[in-house]
Amino acid sequence: MKKVVACALAILVVGCAVRLGGPKPVEYRTLAFSVGEGAGPAEVAQWIRSADANLVLLAAAADSAWFSEVAKQANLKLSGPGSAGSVSFAFLAGEPVGDTTIALPLPDGGSIGVHDALYRVDKERLLDLLAVQIPSAAQSREAVKALLNYVATDVMPEAGVVLAIDVPDPATGDSVSALLSPVFRDARTCLRPGAREPEDDASWRMRLFFGPETKLTCEEARPLGGRGPLIARLIFSHY
Repeated sequence: MKKVVACALAILVVGCAVRLGGPKPVEYRTLAFSVGEGAGPAEVAQWIRSADANLVLLAAAADSAWFSEVAKQANLKLSGPGSAGSVSFAFLAGEPVGDTTIALPLPDGGSIGVHDALYRVDKERLLDLLAVQIPSAAQSREAVKALLNYVATDVMPEAGVVLAIDVPDPATGDSVSALLSPVFRDARTCLRPGAREPEDDASWRMRLFFGPETKLTCEEARPLGGRGPLIARLIFSHY
């Protein structure tokens, strides 16, 4: 595990020296959430519009038509959906350079589904979005190890990364956050003063991470509507 983390860190920090001048920082109003059963596209699109989100990582047990309608009503481009077991993942943002959905094998014979999309911020910067489902606490350590290995080998080293992980319960989310902390920062650590964490409701179980901090920083985060999901202002620096 330590070797995988070290490798992922080495990949992510390549090209991190600060340069004078260059392109301006870009703000991503980032929303990551898992939609409970019964939510219609219009309702979900309204949540996105109310957050003024321009980067959305979304999980739902829904078909492609449902995701397409959400994207249409939110006025964002759709990447996906990609199946990841009990849910499908999709990203709503600009036009991706490319996207894919893969299954990462685990030692117990299972696998975790990953949806991955690459976006060009400008001629010098790239943004990679990842979404993963970890179905059980028992699989969290091996799942994180597989994910970090994927980042180290398949994510472009010059890209900033935004990662959403769908977890079964808060304890698993906290465990995953601790395991990822050498490489990715949990957006809950930048909750603005006085803001409470999202309630432990299954509808808002998506955890949001970003990194490396030499590229991406978090200005603030807050639960949308006071209870969730988490909306975070992520800044892609000019580096």
